[in-house]
Amino acid sequence: MIALRMLRRAAVAALAAGALVSTVSADTIYVDGAVLKPGEYQWQPGARLHDAVVAGQVSAQAWPLGAALLRQSAIEPQQRLKAGVLYELRANKLHARAENNPELQQLLERMESFVERLPVTGRVVAQLDPFQLLIASNNDLLEAGDELVYPRRPSTIRVLGAVASDCQLAFDAALRLKDYLRQCPAHPAADRNAVHVIQPDGTRERIGIAHWNEQQATLAVGAVIYVPVNPAALSPEARELNEDMAALLATQYSLGGRYSE
Repeated sequence: MIALRMLRRAAVAALAAGALVSTVSADTIYVDGAVLKPGEYQWQPGARLHDAVVAGQVSAQAWPLGAALLRQSAIEPQQRLKAGVLYELRANKLHARAENNPELQQLLERMESFVERLPVTGRVVAQLDPFQLLIASNNDLLEAGDELVYPRRPSTIRVLGAVASDCQLAFDAALRLKDYLRQCPAHPAADRNAVHVIQPDGTRERIGIAHWNEQQATLAVGAVIYVPVNPAALSPEARELNEDMAALLATQYSLGGRYSE
């Protein structure tokens, strides 16, 4: 087991090194998206989130709940997170093959292809509603190189992970978590006891969905539901897959709001 753990560390280090990008930036911040004055602004020590919001002039069409703070200091840890998820997917794929479980193997191959395409964003959870930033406790300090991106409000919910195929569903405030799950059939290898809900602000929570542990969950428009792989089907050496996958999805702000408009 010690040898396998050493192998995992070496594999993650190699994968992360292959994904490294420059994190060196000038003393600037950037504001983009649904703002009236997008662009680069000079960073000064002591500058705070509200200063960036005032400079960029967030538009009335912006959707602050899905806004993202992208931070250079978060890039390297997230590179390692993505590398770890890829390692866990590949280790579990080998385990599925050894266990003669082709359905699980195909699911993991699909998930691996999806993760390989995900960018390392540097997103960190932060309050970015301009009005909420008037409260001193919400108005965090900026770091040099920070980027604030404001999307427009979406109209969908996504369901990803151990499902027959990934789903993008119309949001309806009257629907419950289970209603969305019914619209997106689970994969045979899915965990039937819980899912991970990633809200558009990057917060996440594991929610029970079985009769014995069912919890109520409020889903905001733009949320992502990650359906985990059944833990019993995973390799003992890579059982952190579901938690790590949910953590990685929480950094993928573009899965929620309309950022391309």
